Amino acid sequence: MEGNMSTCSNIYKVHPQHLREILAAYRLDELLYVPIDGATYHHLACVVNFFGDVLIPPFEIPATLHGIEFLLKKVTHAVTTTGAKKVFLGLEATGHYHEHLVLRLRALGSEVAVLNPLDTWREKENPHAKTDRVDLSAIARGLISQKGSRWIVADGIYQHLKQASRTRRKYVWMQTQTKHRITALVDRLFPGLWPAAAPIFTDPWGKASRLLVTHYPMPQQVLRLGEKRLAAFFHKHNTKLGLETAQRILQAAQNAPTRPEADLQVDLVALDCHLQTLTLVEEHLTRLEAQMARYLLATPGVYLLSVPGISMISAADFTAEVGGIQHFADAKQLIALAGTCSKTEQTGESDLTGLPISKQGRNLLRAILNQIALSLNAHCPDYTTYYHRKHQEKQDRPKIAAIATGNKFAHLAFALMK
Repeated sequence: MEGNMSTCSNIYKVHPQHLREILAAYRLDELLYVPIDGATYHHLACVVNFFGDVLIPPFEIPATLHGIEFLLKKVTHAVTTTGAKKVFLGLEATGHYHEHLVLRLRALGSEVAVLNPLDTWREKENPHAKTDRVDLSAIARGLISQKGSRWIVADGIYQHLKQASRTRRKYVWMQTQTKHRITALVDRLFPGLWPAAAPIFTDPWGKASRLLVTHYPMPQQVLRLGEKRLAAFFHKHNTKLGLETAQRILQAAQNAPTRPEADLQVDLVALDCHLQTLTLVEEHLTRLEAQMARYLLATPGVYLLSVPGISMISAADFTAEVGGIQHFADAKQLIALAGTCSKTEQTGESDLTGLPISKQGRNLLRAILNQIALSLNAHCPDYTTYYHRKHQEKQDRPKIAAIATGNKFAHLAFALMK
């Protein structure tokens, strides 16, 4: 028993050296805690001591510079009246509402901790209760138990990279939705132009195809234009298509079931609107990707590009969600942040294995790891071998291969970025 106990260095995931130093330097009655429940327009805060006694009842502060000044005056008053020598401020991560407050307080020299919402939820006496004061008490308990070090607020280059990465993902979603709408309209206006079998255009979203559906989206228009003028149209716009492609388009127009042009005027307007939207979205994506590349070069995430199958976008997305690698002690913490570690369940003589992943982490990081795993399987021979081995081992659970490959990459990424 003694031998087993000696191998366990500490029961906490992060070594509590900071807490040791604090308790060595201060008495418990010299510690104060200021939990803050962030919101859009008004925050709620209070002041408690290490034993949970409420020294200043909950009070509202506006989400302005004057509100921050008022909060610091309250804290100064509590320090003066109690003789405290160490103050901990902390709040729960709430979307983007907490970021301005955290960064401003830190700029003023205050030590501010940010708690994982899951940690504060676990601190509630009644997890089904949801009021500002209940949340405030849970945040206070989380602060006292030193859980604020688990959540990292991105700033500087990592905040810029995260903003660019997440904005790009939104525009990629818009691009996909716009393409779906355009496809539906083309099928309505020109049936058979974009067939799945024996396609006329190698890429329906390429230059030639886009030119045709922009200028001549209906079979009647193509038939009026004729074979030679259609070929000349493609030549005029510097495409590689010639007379043969023009003949195939003309044949598709002859076989297409047409509808009166008067019945399709609204569809023509809708198609034009969506095509213009698609062009604008693609311009924004180009700008965002250029920004991401510049930010990535300023972080250790650039070393991820040395791995076959890892594109600039994948490396930037991963780095944006992870942030500064200095905040992590090992790769296991990266995997825990993504929520791709397996659940554990042990009681008495029962020790269950093969449980699903925890999913108690950042959903976006988990999705990025899954995309990276699929890319590595396709482009990196070492990871391809690993992926297929895991797939064979867990044929009843095919998704395990991607999860395991993503976790394996997390170990490599940690080593490269560290």
